[in-house]
Amino acid sequence: MRKDVAFVLVLLIAVAVGIYIFTQTPAVNVEKVRAYADPITEKILVAMNEGNYTKFSENMDASMKRAMPEPVFQQTVALIKSKIGNYTSKDFSRVELQGNFTVVYYRAKYTDEAEVTVKVVFVEEEGRYYVSGLWFDSPKLRS
Repeated sequence: MRKDVAFVLVLLIAVAVGIYIFTQTPAVNVEKVRAYADPITEKILVAMNEGNYTKFSENMDASMKRAMPEPVFQQTVALIKSKIGNYTSKDFSRVELQGNFTVVYYRAKYTDEAEVTVKVVFVEEEGRYYVSGLWFDSPKLRS
């Protein structure tokens, strides 16, 4: 009887450890992600200040370019500038893996809004990193 209880306990512990290991998200090499994400994000935010679509779209994947052609870019920039002003700086917040995508969050400052969340989604294609999604959130943008 004691052997059966011990076996069941060992089996339960092994199952629990296995479940824990398989449910953990893979470790993210934050330094590696920031090495490409920080400069690309900076270029995008500065390009929006400048209204420079060529610079803005340089690191976009095909789906992002389809979703944000130049006329939509110009409308988006006008809306952002009217509500929160120009981009001034950013601080890294966190990074997450979501399937094949790497999602990087920044706390950005704009001339008319002290804290804007910038979410940039990256995808790797043939060894290069491209922006596949871009979102902005702040109280003024939601109003």
